[in-house]
Amino acid sequence: MPPTQTSIEDLLANVARAANEAVAAIAERSSRQRAAVPTARREPNVDRRTTTDARAFCAELVKWEGCTQHMYVDTRGHVTTGIGHLLPNAEAALALPWRHKATGQPATAAEVRAAFDRVRAQGPGHKALSYRLLSDLVLPPGVAGDLAVRRLDREFLPGLRRLCPSFDRYPVPAQHALVDMAYNLGVGGLSKFHKLLASCERGDFVTASNNCHRRSSREPRNAATQRLFLEAANLTASLNARAPSARS
Repeated sequence: MPPTQTSIEDLLANVARAANEAVAAIAERSSRQRAAVPTARREPNVDRRTTTDARAFCAELVKWEGCTQHMYVDTRGHVTTGIGHLLPNAEAALALPWRHKATGQPATAAEVRAAFDRVRAQGPGHKALSYRLLSDLVLPPGVAGDLAVRRLDREFLPGLRRLCPSFDRYPVPAQHALVDMAYNLGVGGLSKFHKLLASCERGDFVTASNNCHRRSSREPRNAATQRLFLEAANLTASLNARAPSARS
């Protein structure tokens, strides 16, 4: 989670601005990639299971994780950047394309290490400005969104499909709820929510809504996740109600 802001108004303004920038960058990349890929031929008798696009989840994640171009220390004491992207050590920071905000010039390895060490030494619990003033190193536009999409594609979505084999067939609100929980807790942390996962596989999203509370998350985030599961339950009930009339 990002550090606290100077005021609620600043927080809302910063998150909204960052969300718009991140989502716009992600959408632009998605559009370019779709244009570059030829349309696949549709083969008969193929299982056309719905698949999920990692980019579709980023706007929801930005709402809770924020979107930051500089390094900061989250509430758990981890150096972080982007959309809740943890940097466990200086080597992880060195893997990213840091630039000097004033000049746009690439940062040297020594400069990245020094910035990481200064931010880590600051510790958690400080205002965002405190971390920004420690270094002028920032990520180029679009990198934060790309990092989130890459982790979703390589880590979180595969992990969710292992925990929930029917994940791609869940109503979209339930998918969003589970992605948020996995991104927040890690796939390993989510795997401990046995009742939640079992109820999702049964299509019982009302029970899922009653078993999704995270002790480590703020109440507004927990409440939003519960609403997503209830929305999924309403969609499922609506579809089930229509099914008999469609067969008759």
